[in-house]
Amino acid sequence: MIVLHRCRFCFAECKSRSTPGRASICRSCEKDQGLQFSEAERSRNLVDECVICRNRDFYVRDDIQKGLGLLYLIAGTALAYPTFGVSLVPSAIGFYWYFLKYPKLTVCYHCYAKYRNTRRNPQHREYDPTFFETLEKQIRNDRPFPHFD
Repeated sequence: MIVLHRCRFCFAECKSRSTPGRASICRSCEKDQGLQFSEAERSRNLVDECVICRNRDFYVRDDIQKGLGLLYLIAGTALAYPTFGVSLVPSAIGFYWYFLKYPKLTVCYHCYAKYRNTRRNPQHREYDPTFFETLEKQIRNDRPFPHFD
């Protein structure tokens, strides 16, 4: 599992892995992020709790690298005739790697930490704007204005 998140100290983009015993250190400020992976994240590679904010609200979306897999497949197919079909092998490998192996990205609603190369949790759904709106109202503590007629 690879976690892409912002550093707590310098707000640089950090990339951490869920390997046990390995500290996640920011490359910019070189400070330890103090990420605590849960047992399900370590043993089953299943995201159930955010390692940054400890919340359990996630959504699933397509990874941007999925388009790269399609590009490999289209380029290999286009070059199949001049290369006598040899280009189909690297295009099939690229398509498998980028499109089929890691097609989804799990994102935290609260801190926008992205989890890549994980098993899909059946509790996580696609992005829900109404849920995010209620979550944002809770964060802002918005109350409706009274009507002054």
